Amino acid sequence: MSVLLLAGAVAPAAHSVYYETLGYTNHGEWTAQVSVSPGQWRPGVRVVISGQLNITEAHLASLAAANYKATGIVILATAERSFDAEGKLRIPCAEKMSTVLTPTGLAIEGGWYGAITKRYGYGFNTPYDQQVTVNLAGLKANNGWLSVPFQLDQELPADLPPGYYRVRLDYGITTGKATVNLNAESFARRPFFKGRPIESHHYSPIIGASGVHVSGRRVEASSIKLRLPWVLLYNYNSNGYRGVVAEEDKSWFAPSQRNLMHDDVILPMFNASNQVIGYSLEPQLLTDTIEARSNTVWAADKGEITVEVTAPDGTVQKLGSFPYVAKSGTNPTTRNAKITSWKPAMYGQYTVKATGWWADEQGNLYEGGGTYKFWIAKRMTLATATFQGMPYAVGNRYGRDIAFAPAFPAEVEVTASLYADSDPNQVKTVKYSGKASPMGLFGAAQGMVPLVFDRPGEYIAKVLAKYMDQNGHLWVCSMSHAGVVFPEDSPIVARGKKLYLPGPKTYVDRGHSLREGWMGDDGVGYLDHINFPYNQRDVLLIASENKSANKIIPTLIWEWKENPQPYQSGYSSIGASNLKLVTSNGYSPHLFPEYITEWGYYYAAGPRPGFMSRFLVGEHNVRAPYWHLSPNAFGGQINASNNGDVPGDIYRLIGGVVVRPQGKDPLYAGYLASAFILPAGTNDNRVIAPGEEDVLGPHNTKARFFMVGLRPGMTYETGTTFAPAVQIDPVVPAEITFTLTYPDGRKVTQSGKGDPWGTYVGSTRWTLDQPGVYRYTLEGAWEGHKGVMPGLPASGGEFYVVEKEKPQGVGELKLELPEESTMDPVAGMTIRGRSTAKQVYFAMVIPGAVLDQGYLPVKDGKFEYILNPKALETKTPTYDTYHRVSGKPEIYDVIHLTMFSKEEGANGASAHSFQRVIIRGTKVLCIR
Repeated sequence: MSVLLLAGAVAPAAHSVYYETLGYTNHGEWTAQVSVSPGQWRPGVRVVISGQLNITEAHLASLAAANYKATGIVILATAERSFDAEGKLRIPCAEKMSTVLTPTGLAIEGGWYGAITKRYGYGFNTPYDQQVTVNLAGLKANNGWLSVPFQLDQELPADLPPGYYRVRLDYGITTGKATVNLNAESFARRPFFKGRPIESHHYSPIIGASGVHVSGRRVEASSIKLRLPWVLLYNYNSNGYRGVVAEEDKSWFAPSQRNLMHDDVILPMFNASNQVIGYSLEPQLLTDTIEARSNTVWAADKGEITVEVTAPDGTVQKLGSFPYVAKSGTNPTTRNAKITSWKPAMYGQYTVKATGWWADEQGNLYEGGGTYKFWIAKRMTLATATFQGMPYAVGNRYGRDIAFAPAFPAEVEVTASLYADSDPNQVKTVKYSGKASPMGLFGAAQGMVPLVFDRPGEYIAKVLAKYMDQNGHLWVCSMSHAGVVFPEDSPIVARGKKLYLPGPKTYVDRGHSLREGWMGDDGVGYLDHINFPYNQRDVLLIASENKSANKIIPTLIWEWKENPQPYQSGYSSIGASNLKLVTSNGYSPHLFPEYITEWGYYYAAGPRPGFMSRFLVGEHNVRAPYWHLSPNAFGGQINASNNGDVPGDIYRLIGGVVVRPQGKDPLYAGYLASAFILPAGTNDNRVIAPGEEDVLGPHNTKARFFMVGLRPGMTYETGTTFAPAVQIDPVVPAEITFTLTYPDGRKVTQSGKGDPWGTYVGSTRWTLDQPGVYRYTLEGAWEGHKGVMPGLPASGGEFYVVEKEKPQGVGELKLELPEESTMDPVAGMTIRGRSTAKQVYFAMVIPGAVLDQGYLPVKDGKFEYILNPKALETKTPTYDTYHRVSGKPEIYDVIHLTMFSKEEGANGASAHSFQRVIIRGTKVLCIR
């Protein structure tokens, strides 16, 4: 007879917990039988773990052949609290997700990818930590198998944290000199698997532990309801991130997909054949994607989900309750098309209430689900001078002009908050809304209100924009920003790490490695991992060889400005940092977050023009935080090609550090450096001072520094006020001169020096009081060197201004393009249009470089522009037209092509008009 438990309930505790396991290694398989007694824990109880490991003689012989001759078997027992006193799931290795969050709700990655013990490199342990070695000398084989009995026991501490635990047992061998796991790799630590995962450890079923919570309240294990953070829609890409977290779980669980900040999920209504897409609303367990061996053993057919969908118009659709009948990968499935292929009926924001439970093989029930919100719409993107992860000094502000693409007069909502001293009780928030200009611009004139950073801390902001186009399609943009706010006189400094020079075998602030990563013909990789530069504003030069052998690590550390602590050799480990979470009892902060007394973590980001390559928040021991340069699609973001980083690409490496010691004021510092991508075969990955040498830019030209200023083709209304703004990379105090020529020939000039954060902003705002073509020149000079804006013609750039109030009877510039079409990646396309003007001006850019600029003659009211992808790539090699590994033609970079004219009306009136074409790879968008 089976007994159905309530959701979140746990099977009655047995006198002991017994389980059996099979494990695999390259040297052979093994089995184990284990008993843990008692089956329910309390403070002061003595826990006995007894069992037997079965390993073959052939397995040991294979290890001996690999120069690991076993003299004994090592068994390590630790106890991971998988669910806390509130029933929330906890994970020891926060990898691409976390159950420990910043005050602003971002995942803090880190922890440990192995047994939680101080014995093997980690700084924390668990309430149960015992190890025993069984000598092999007295054991005899039976049919080729050795049975190794073991027993460990320990009294649980008097202050045992309540919750539900799993015993982890790690097995290995000792040679008398070294201890390794059963695959002759690091003991009690997860390796990077190559092929089938290696298994040298296993877990018990969950064991309830009663005790006193850190708050002082008594907690009985039997009263705890276990909860899993179900994630919906994780199979579907939402511009580089995926998955919707329940509103009920956002206070303690967050994904960290590393390419960019996780945000509102926006999914399309239609596929390429214009058919409505079916989406699965079944939940997924992201925590089960870290390591299969560590997962709970779930029952395939024990569970249930109830789903209710509220459409954007308020209509409620109760899809019903459905039993789980099987597994789909590691997740449960109902195999019911009502929720495995749900189809949206309209555009807009949907609210799904999905709740239920799932059982493990022991009959324990785990509840999950809640309220999920997401958008069905077309994706609109934005460009702004604020990058995700951008640090700001106290006195600065959040709120920079935004340009939307396509260029819609979108309805915009912005919420920005400053958490002073990282304190949730000291939050300053500004909220505002407005309508973007007809050219898709949103700034002060459209209602932007700055959030002034008047105190140090952490900030988070969100921009949401919506627009229904003339064909009834909803476009939505959602983007968040977050980072550190630091005082200019902070007593600490944020740093990257020093560069390792393999020749002299030493670490240096700057230097030439005289090497690069490469992949051998035998498939063996000779990898080069280089961290963000140790010194702020320094420049990393690193090769891209199309085989993932060169990687950038975004880990930060901190130092005192006065009497800095010595640089530690341990920083050389990938992911190692002195920014750590610390607990009062020495237990793992990721398993026991209620005991955290000191907080240390960093923000790190790698923006490239047009998209984010990296964003994460981490503490010590973030596992594999780096990105490989090429190939890399960066999560499938718009404007990210499959080639990843290619020679000529320019990075800003940004971030900040947070140090929150117990009983003291928190400390903050910002970080900024640069990176430039080198061609393969240069064989000298290096770190240099800013301006030390000429570096390669996007249009195949070298310069001592590059400038990113106003992009040609930007379009404004008359009456707009304008001030030049320039980004300078590498960060040198260049003297910037910006000269603007009005349509009537008037000239105005501003000049000034770039600030320590590589930015120049003009002090005077000019009023654009005339419609027409404005021309500008941008000059930069530093120590006799001239700066370059990639692709900007020597004669300068052009931008356009249209009348805010247009006269009646004047038509618009028209392009003979549908709302959406496709460009051939080889042949390109011809764009034809109609105009009453004598000529049509045009400007074409990709993020970070100007591709083309000029004018087109109009004949008999017609004009055309021939777009040749290969010709553009020849001029600007960072515009990719083929996959650099397979050679297959493909394009993913985004082109903005703006056309501008002065149209004539039949009544003699005239007015200016513009059209912008957005080409996302090979998808052509022409919408007003």
